[in-house]
Amino acid sequence: MTNAREQSQHGHAFRPGPFHQRRAYWLDGAMLHWRIGSSEGHVALTDIASMRLNLAEGTNSAARCVLVEKTGRVHKLNDLYWPRWTKGVRRYWGRLQRRDATFRGLTFTLARRLKKANPEVIVQTGPGRGEWLASCIMAVLAVAIVIVGLVLMVVHGRFEPAAAAFMALAAIYLPILWPVIRSGGPKPLDLETLHNANPPPD
Repeated sequence: MTNAREQSQHGHAFRPGPFHQRRAYWLDGAMLHWRIGSSEGHVALTDIASMRLNLAEGTNSAARCVLVEKTGRVHKLNDLYWPRWTKGVRRYWGRLQRRDATFRGLTFTLARRLKKANPEVIVQTGPGRGEWLASCIMAVLAVAIVIVGLVLMVVHGRFEPAAAAFMALAAIYLPILWPVIRSGGPKPLDLETLHNANPPPD
């Protein structure tokens, strides 16, 4: 059931995968509320320890936001919505939607309110440290595969189609990994950089 507050200017509903439950988060003053399936909950902004916002600009990846409460509970939001086979959205079934406007409307306002509620909160931008390290390792392996493959072909003086195809597959991943590597991992988020076409009031 959709709550009117989920559709407010500080609300965002998403469904991260075709087999996931619908999720909704919305701000009400200094409280963040959520609904995941039939489960509901809320947390005071003063009880949120950290926020990491990754807009993944310049890539086709989903924009993501990770919130960690002081208790250790983790909330993961993104801008994807996979329509279900229900009466209201059946005509969109199978077509992935990007809900960028509501995602930004919620997360940008949340970042500003978090800083006001608790100046000590950690607010970062970019990919997580683990994602960045994994991308660096994968890039090194891809480069090694291409270089070693070329050297072996030259040394043995023959072209191997299967090896060349594997090298090409490894090389294809490099442009995909580069934006993550270039970001340098998580960094402090400058709230002055947060802007959207029609930002809601704080």
